[in-house]
Amino acid sequence: MEPGTLVYDPQTRRVGAFQARLGPYALLRPVGGGREWEADPAGIRPATQEERLAAGVRAANERSTGRRLFRYVPYSIVQDPSAQPEYEAYCVSGDETECGAASGTFAHPADVEEWQRRHAQETRHLRYRRSFADYAVLERQ
Repeated sequence: MEPGTLVYDPQTRRVGAFQARLGPYALLRPVGGGREWEADPAGIRPATQEERLAAGVRAANERSTGRRLFRYVPYSIVQDPSAQPEYEAYCVSGDETECGAASGTFAHPADVEEWQRRHAQETRHLRYRRSFADYAVLERQ
């Protein structure tokens, strides 16, 4: 028998994919995956079309209904202390198009505000898009 062949095990009344012979047993895996089981090689037979179809539908239903166990684990999201936050500003002033001048990234918002003041003095531009970026980590509570 070829590995992957769908067979019917009358002892367990289940359809499984033949995996291999292991000593006196045939190793079968459920359709759709799962824990293998040992079957009597003399008792198994090729699964009928109806049995194969029913096993496929059962596996699809188990996947969709989620016979999985999810456990809630409480987490806190905190700023990563090993990475510095970044601040920057982008000038969006302009009559027909944006100015496009950018402050670059700074480690403190005061540095970005100082860049905005200087840029406004030089250009009279008053509108800026400011950005703040940091790294966050999830910690178990």
